[in-house]
Amino acid sequence: MGNSLEPETENAWGGKRISAADFERIRAAGFDTIRLPVRWHTKSQNEPPYTVDAAYIKRVEQVVDWALEADLNVILNSHHFDPIYEDPKGTSAWHGGVWKQIAARFADRPESRLWFELENEPHKNFDDSNLLETLAPALAAVRATNPTRAVIIGGQEWSGIDSLATLKLPDDANIHPTFHYYSPFDFTHQGASWTGDAMPPVGRQYGAPGDAKLLEQDVAKLRAYIDRTGHTPFMGETGAYEAHIPLAQRVQYHAAVTKAFAPTGIGICVWAYTNTYPFWDQGTRRWLPGMLGAIGLPDDSVAPQPAAQPASQSNTGPLINPDLPEALRGIDNQLAGALMNDPSRLDWETYGDQFKVHGYSDASIPGGQAALAFTVKEARENFSVGASIPLLGDIKQGDTMTVGFFARAIKADTADGKARIGVRFQQNSAPYPGFGDTTVSPDSEWGWYEVTATANRDISKQLAIVSLQFGEAKQTVEVGQTIVVKGSSSIVD
Repeated sequence: MGNSLEPETENAWGGKRISAADFERIRAAGFDTIRLPVRWHTKSQNEPPYTVDAAYIKRVEQVVDWALEADLNVILNSHHFDPIYEDPKGTSAWHGGVWKQIAARFADRPESRLWFELENEPHKNFDDSNLLETLAPALAAVRATNPTRAVIIGGQEWSGIDSLATLKLPDDANIHPTFHYYSPFDFTHQGASWTGDAMPPVGRQYGAPGDAKLLEQDVAKLRAYIDRTGHTPFMGETGAYEAHIPLAQRVQYHAAVTKAFAPTGIGICVWAYTNTYPFWDQGTRRWLPGMLGAIGLPDDSVAPQPAAQPASQSNTGPLINPDLPEALRGIDNQLAGALMNDPSRLDWETYGDQFKVHGYSDASIPGGQAALAFTVKEARENFSVGASIPLLGDIKQGDTMTVGFFARAIKADTADGKARIGVRFQQNSAPYPGFGDTTVSPDSEWGWYEVTATANRDISKQLAIVSLQFGEAKQTVEVGQTIVVKGSSSIVD
């Protein structure tokens, strides 16, 4: 129920004031659960006893009860408790004091139908290093009056799917993990002004081979988490911004995400009901054509058809890189696509501090028998430490780009013991726009890793690079021979 109760005032962001009829409509469409984002920090005092505005909590109670009466399950959360992202520990008592009142107010609602989500999308200073400590007062407050009610917790960095790799949960059988899914971000958030300097440019289409491969990789990350922990996460949000994405593309995206994750058995909430990423059209008072069917609900509307995608490039035709030196033509002829770098070179430009890098050669290293070892002394943002691989040709919007490399983890201070390497195709000048952001996790054995993406911009050969980023974890990771190609979603033919 996005953009209704989490703005400063209800429906201030162009949503609608929630009515009982909304939940009757939602239930009739085939949904069984609604997630209710609520902004509490502007409706409560920031000093003990942290009193929540009486009229506001009564309004939230009314909305929750309407949904329950419509035979819907409800996930009630804290959304945009803004001070907690800046000062997690300093805000935790306030946050917990608010949850004490929420928990008491709803303690008599059926446990099987109402779940609590302590805080939406931890980010900025609120991360894994302080997550459980910060949420401890809220969880204790909930357990005082709701000892066995289900509680949802998400991880750092906006609870993206990669947050599952490091998410730790309290020792409580009724805690459930969540993640949000907006990948590829350069598609789902194109033109979204609230992303600030990170706003992706408009024009990115969905459906290239790299998009399918990314979905496959992300489902594998989810399965790995389930296998490792025994917990089945909940996808709390997924969607695509309507302002610059045609409806047919949004239908295509939701259908792809639903189909890919369905075999895992996870629950999914879509963002959102009727604003920004809408399913229900307030103007026509109808469900948008194709959207219900895309997520597996009954749908007798005629779904819009996506525009034809440009034919994917391959090396079956005269695909070449005109800027490639003659000495590399022999390697190029052995690869799918057009070679875009010199795989024999490891003299890459590096950046950042609190790390060291050294190169060495050994016959046991696959590929070129040489590698660079990156040792990161302190975990911070992933982009704080990295290497730039220069490319030998232009990137044009719509190009299929693939990078592959050998890598292994020597040691990694991560929950699964695997290294973390961020990969993106990038323009090597401020503000460093790029695409294809993916994290790979090498283990202790040499392995070959590929990342594929569709270019959302033109980048001249003077500025085109592949950025490998290592700052996410305290680790030593080795990277060997690296190959970049254009026009193919795989490197080895």
